[in-house]
Amino acid sequence: MPAHGYDVIVVGGGLGGAALARVMAEAGARVLVLEQEARFKDRVRGEFLAPWGVAEARRLGLEDAIQRCGWWIPQIEMGLGQPRDLVATTPQAMPALAFSHPELQEALLGAAAAAGADVRREVAVTAIEPGEPPQVRFRSAGGDEVVTARMVVACDGRNSAARKWVGFAVARQPHPVLFAGVLVTGLAMPHDMAHYFFNPETATVVGVIYEGKDRYRAYLAYPREGVERLQGEQTLPRFLEYSRRTTLFPNFYDGSVRCIGPLASFPCDEDWIEHPYSGGVALIGDAAATSDPAYGQGMSLTLRDVRTLSEARWGIATGRAPVMIMRASTSTIFL
Repeated sequence: MPAHGYDVIVVGGGLGGAALARVMAEAGARVLVLEQEARFKDRVRGEFLAPWGVAEARRLGLEDAIQRCGWWIPQIEMGLGQPRDLVATTPQAMPALAFSHPELQEALLGAAAAAGADVRREVAVTAIEPGEPPQVRFRSAGGDEVVTARMVVACDGRNSAARKWVGFAVARQPHPVLFAGVLVTGLAMPHDMAHYFFNPETATVVGVIYEGKDRYRAYLAYPREGVERLQGEQTLPRFLEYSRRTTLFPNFYDGSVRCIGPLASFPCDEDWIEHPYSGGVALIGDAAATSDPAYGQGMSLTLRDVRTLSEARWGIATGRAPVMIMRASTSTIFL
């Protein structure tokens, strides 16, 4: 291989990595995607694009692929007694979009491959070495390999190993809250409305979105202290009971509700990289920052990262002049 085997090596083929790979391959870059999973599985994570996130997808040319896996959500109910019409009240004049995360990952990774990206699955990245050029070491069924690129982009999630390999300093802020999530069927809730409600009396938050095929992603934020952790399908009755206490619409949780995906809780602690670029290696998505004060924006933030990086580093026009800052902290979004 020449000194730069690829223009871009993308570590992680999830939503952020696949979206970046597709955009770069469409622009003519030589792209390698390294993904460890042979098939994406359901896990508790964000599955919601706010209207500004849908606008980001459109600017990246990803709206069609995302829409095929999604369900339009034109209204949001936040306990005010009247659902908010997102098309009428947002600057983008667009609805939100809910989706199945595994289905969207597969669709975007397939779109990246169709655009010319070299997608390799069932590989384990073992090291990223910054420098000129940066290198990535990985292990596959064929043995150990080393590849180089003009830039390496790590999209390896909230437990990013790339942070450690490259030596990024991590800033942290703990929060006394856990977030539980589960994929269920059988909720008695309108399909065209997202529901998010904060109850200060119980210090809990509920969120529910419909994502098609009689599937609902339900969330519950609750105090870390004084509440037994919700973990595993056997805790669904308690999850539903806490949710009923939190919301003004307890009837949403009536009916024959059952799990069709894992039920798990995770900390709401924030951690982030102030400057997520070093030695030819950039971080995007949850690898750059795992949380944000405005919950529910993670997927939209990831698409903003993809657009900002592609514009700043390669000058790819997506409808706005290039900028030179990705996400310096969790407060630099909505620019």
